[in-house]
Amino acid sequence: MSLKWRTSRFLLLGFLRLLFGFRIIGEDRVPRTGKLIICPNHRSYWDPPLVGAATPREVFFLAKEELFHFKPFAWLISFFNAIPIRRDAGGKSAIKTALRLLREGKAIVIFPEGTRNRTEKPFLPFRHGASLLASLSGAPLQPAFIRGPESRTYRWLLREREVSVRFGDPIYPDRYPGGREGLEKMTEDLRRSMEALAECR
Repeated sequence: MSLKWRTSRFLLLGFLRLLFGFRIIGEDRVPRTGKLIICPNHRSYWDPPLVGAATPREVFFLAKEELFHFKPFAWLISFFNAIPIRRDAGGKSAIKTALRLLREGKAIVIFPEGTRNRTEKPFLPFRHGASLLASLSGAPLQPAFIRGPESRTYRWLLREREVSVRFGDPIYPDRYPGGREGLEKMTEDLRRSMEALAECR
Protein backbone atom coordinates (compact mmCIF):
# COMPACT_ATOMS: atom_id res chain seq x y z
CA MET A 1 0.00 0.00 0.00
CA SER A 2 1.51 3.33 -1.05
CA LEU A 3 1.87 6.12 1.50
CA LYS A 4 -0.73 8.29 -0.25
CA TRP A 5 -3.23 5.42 -0.26
CA ARG A 6 -2.55 4.41 3.33
CA THR A 7 -2.96 8.00 4.54
CA SER A 8 -6.07 8.70 2.45
CA ARG A 9 -7.71 5.43 3.53
CA PHE A 10 -7.02 6.16 7.19
CA LEU A 11 -8.62 9.62 6.95
CA LEU A 12 -11.59 8.46 4.86
CA LEU A 13 -12.32 5.52 7.16
CA GLY A 14 -12.28 7.84 10.17
CA PHE A 15 -14.71 10.21 8.45
CA LEU A 16 -17.08 7.43 7.36
CA ARG A 17 -17.10 5.70 10.74
CA LEU A 18 -17.59 8.91 12.69
CA LEU A 19 -20.46 10.29 10.61
CA PHE A 20 -22.18 7.17 9.25
CA GLY A 21 -21.08 4.26 11.45
CA PHE A 22 -19.46 2.68 8.40
CA ARG A 23 -18.82 -1.06 8.78
CA ILE A 24 -16.52 -3.50 6.94
CA ILE A 25 -17.48 -7.19 7.12
CA GLY A 26 -15.34 -10.04 5.83
CA GLU A 27 -12.17 -8.00 5.40
CA ASP A 28 -10.13 -11.11 6.22
CA ARG A 29 -11.46 -12.80 3.06
CA VAL A 30 -9.62 -10.35 0.79
CA PRO A 31 -6.20 -11.58 -0.46
CA ARG A 32 -3.60 -9.03 0.64
CA THR A 33 -1.26 -9.54 -2.30
CA GLY A 34 -1.40 -10.64 -5.92
CA LYS A 35 -3.75 -9.87 -8.79
CA LEU A 36 -7.37 -9.47 -7.80
CA ILE A 37 -10.67 -8.32 -9.34
CA ILE A 38 -13.03 -6.79 -6.77
CA CYS A 39 -16.67 -7.00 -7.88
CA PRO A 40 -19.20 -4.86 -5.96
CA ASN A 41 -22.76 -3.86 -6.76
CA HIS A 42 -23.25 -0.31 -8.04
CA ARG A 43 -26.10 1.98 -6.99
CA SER A 44 -24.40 5.25 -6.05
CA TYR A 45 -21.55 7.63 -6.90
CA TRP A 46 -20.33 6.88 -3.38
CA ASP A 47 -19.52 3.27 -4.31
CA PRO A 48 -15.90 3.76 -5.51
CA PRO A 49 -14.72 5.60 -2.36
CA LEU A 50 -16.60 3.17 -0.11
CA VAL A 51 -14.96 0.16 -1.78
CA GLY A 52 -11.58 1.90 -1.72
CA ALA A 53 -11.92 2.59 2.00
CA ALA A 54 -13.15 -0.92 2.81
CA THR A 55 -10.53 -2.90 0.90
CA PRO A 56 -7.41 -3.67 3.00
CA ARG A 57 -5.06 -3.03 0.07
CA GLU A 58 -4.58 -0.42 -2.63
CA VAL A 59 -7.04 -0.65 -5.51
CA PHE A 60 -7.32 0.81 -9.01
CA PHE A 61 -10.43 1.93 -10.87
CA LEU A 62 -11.17 2.02 -14.60
CA ALA A 63 -13.11 5.22 -15.31
CA LYS A 64 -14.71 6.49 -18.49
CA GLU A 65 -12.59 9.05 -20.31
CA GLU A 66 -15.29 11.73 -20.09
CA LEU A 67 -14.74 12.05 -16.33
CA PHE A 68 -11.26 13.43 -16.98
CA HIS A 69 -12.36 16.44 -19.07
CA PHE A 70 -12.71 18.72 -16.02
CA LYS A 71 -9.11 19.17 -14.89
CA PRO A 72 -9.57 19.60 -11.10
CA PHE A 73 -11.80 16.52 -10.91
CA ALA A 74 -9.43 14.64 -13.22
CA TRP A 75 -6.56 15.39 -10.84
CA LEU A 76 -8.60 14.23 -7.84
CA ILE A 77 -9.70 10.88 -9.25
CA SER A 78 -6.26 10.26 -10.80
CA PHE A 79 -4.74 10.76 -7.34
CA PHE A 80 -7.01 7.97 -6.11
CA ASN A 81 -5.93 5.56 -8.86
CA ALA A 82 -8.65 6.15 -11.45
CA ILE A 83 -7.37 5.33 -14.93
CA PRO A 84 -9.16 6.71 -18.02
CA ILE A 85 -10.43 4.28 -20.64
CA ARG A 86 -12.17 4.78 -23.96
CA ARG A 87 -15.50 3.01 -24.27
CA ASP A 88 -15.27 2.67 -28.04
CA ALA A 89 -13.64 -0.16 -29.99
CA GLY A 90 -15.72 -2.78 -28.19
CA GLY A 91 -14.10 -2.20 -24.81
CA LYS A 92 -10.63 -3.24 -26.00
CA SER A 93 -9.01 -0.29 -24.24
CA ALA A 94 -10.54 -1.33 -20.91
CA ILE A 95 -9.49 -4.97 -21.31
CA LYS A 96 -5.92 -4.03 -22.27
CA THR A 97 -5.56 -1.63 -19.33
CA ALA A 98 -7.09 -4.08 -16.85
CA LEU A 99 -4.85 -6.94 -17.95
CA ARG A 100 -1.77 -4.73 -17.61
CA LEU A 101 -2.68 -3.83 -14.03
CA LEU A 102 -3.41 -7.46 -13.16
CA ARG A 103 -0.09 -8.62 -14.64
CA GLU A 104 1.56 -6.13 -12.28
CA GLY A 105 -0.15 -7.87 -9.35
CA LYS A 106 -2.60 -5.07 -8.62
CA ALA A 107 -6.22 -5.15 -7.44
CA ILE A 108 -8.80 -3.56 -9.72
CA VAL A 109 -12.46 -2.75 -9.12
CA ILE A 110 -15.02 -3.77 -11.75
CA PHE A 111 -18.78 -3.39 -11.33
CA PRO A 112 -20.20 -6.57 -12.93
CA GLU A 113 -23.55 -4.90 -13.66
CA GLY A 114 -21.67 -2.61 -16.05
CA THR A 115 -23.47 0.57 -15.03
CA ARG A 116 -25.19 2.19 -12.05
CA ASN A 117 -28.41 0.45 -11.00
CA ARG A 118 -31.21 3.04 -10.92
CA THR A 119 -34.02 0.49 -10.65
CA GLU A 120 -35.86 -1.00 -7.67
CA LYS A 121 -34.32 -4.40 -8.40
CA PRO A 122 -31.37 -5.42 -6.20
CA PHE A 123 -29.18 -6.12 -9.23
CA LEU A 124 -29.10 -5.50 -12.95
CA PRO A 125 -28.18 -8.39 -15.29
CA PHE A 126 -24.51 -9.23 -14.88
CA ARG A 127 -22.10 -8.88 -17.79
CA HIS A 128 -19.27 -11.31 -18.47
CA GLY A 129 -16.46 -8.71 -18.41
CA ALA A 130 -15.15 -9.52 -14.93
CA SER A 131 -15.22 -13.26 -15.61
CA LEU A 132 -13.45 -12.76 -18.94
CA LEU A 133 -10.66 -10.80 -17.25
CA ALA A 134 -10.39 -13.47 -14.55
CA SER A 135 -10.15 -16.18 -17.20
CA LEU A 136 -7.52 -14.30 -19.22
CA SER A 137 -5.40 -13.24 -16.25
CA GLY A 138 -5.93 -15.99 -13.67
CA ALA A 139 -6.99 -13.35 -11.12
CA PRO A 140 -9.67 -14.39 -8.60
CA LEU A 141 -12.98 -12.53 -8.40
CA GLN A 142 -13.69 -10.95 -5.02
CA PRO A 143 -17.47 -10.59 -4.45
CA ALA A 144 -18.52 -7.53 -2.44
CA PHE A 145 -21.82 -5.93 -1.50
CA ILE A 146 -22.23 -2.23 -0.69
CA ARG A 147 -25.20 -1.37 1.51
CA GLY A 148 -26.70 2.03 2.20
CA PRO A 149 -25.50 4.78 -0.16
CA GLU A 150 -28.49 4.55 -2.49
CA SER A 151 -30.60 6.24 0.22
CA ARG A 152 -30.55 9.94 1.04
CA THR A 153 -27.47 11.11 2.94
CA TYR A 154 -29.51 12.42 5.90
CA ARG A 155 -30.63 8.84 6.55
CA TRP A 156 -26.96 7.86 6.86
CA LEU A 157 -26.39 10.65 9.37
CA LEU A 158 -29.39 9.58 11.44
CA ARG A 159 -28.14 5.97 11.26
CA GLU A 160 -31.47 4.95 9.73
CA ARG A 161 -29.61 3.02 7.06
CA GLU A 162 -26.58 0.82 7.53
CA VAL A 163 -23.59 1.92 5.47
CA SER A 164 -21.29 -1.04 4.96
CA VAL A 165 -19.22 -3.15 2.59
CA ARG A 166 -19.34 -6.93 2.99
CA PHE A 167 -16.84 -9.22 1.25
CA GLY A 168 -17.41 -12.84 0.25
CA ASP A 169 -14.99 -15.64 -0.52
CA PRO A 170 -12.84 -15.26 -3.66
CA ILE A 171 -13.88 -17.14 -6.80
CA TYR A 172 -10.92 -18.75 -8.59
CA PRO A 173 -11.10 -19.01 -12.40
CA ASP A 174 -9.01 -22.18 -12.66
CA ARG A 175 -11.97 -24.13 -11.24
CA TYR A 176 -14.05 -23.46 -14.36
CA PRO A 177 -13.92 -24.92 -17.88
CA GLY A 178 -12.72 -22.78 -20.76
CA GLY A 179 -14.88 -21.02 -23.29
CA ARG A 180 -18.31 -19.45 -22.93
CA GLU A 181 -19.60 -22.19 -20.66
CA GLY A 182 -16.96 -21.37 -18.06
CA LEU A 183 -17.60 -17.62 -18.31
CA GLU A 184 -21.34 -18.07 -17.84
CA LYS A 185 -20.88 -20.39 -14.86
CA MET A 186 -18.34 -18.07 -13.23
CA THR A 187 -20.63 -15.07 -13.71
CA GLU A 188 -23.57 -17.05 -12.31
CA ASP A 189 -21.55 -18.03 -9.22
CA LEU A 190 -20.43 -14.42 -8.77
CA ARG A 191 -24.02 -13.23 -8.86
CA ARG A 192 -25.16 -15.89 -6.39
CA SER A 193 -22.36 -14.95 -4.01
CA MET A 194 -23.30 -11.27 -4.18
CA GLU A 195 -26.98 -12.07 -3.69
CA ALA A 196 -26.06 -14.06 -0.57
CA LEU A 197 -24.03 -11.11 0.73
CA ALA A 198 -27.02 -8.82 0.11
CA GLU A 199 -29.21 -11.05 2.30
CA CYS A 200 -26.76 -11.02 5.23
CA ARG A 201 -27.43 -8.64 8.12
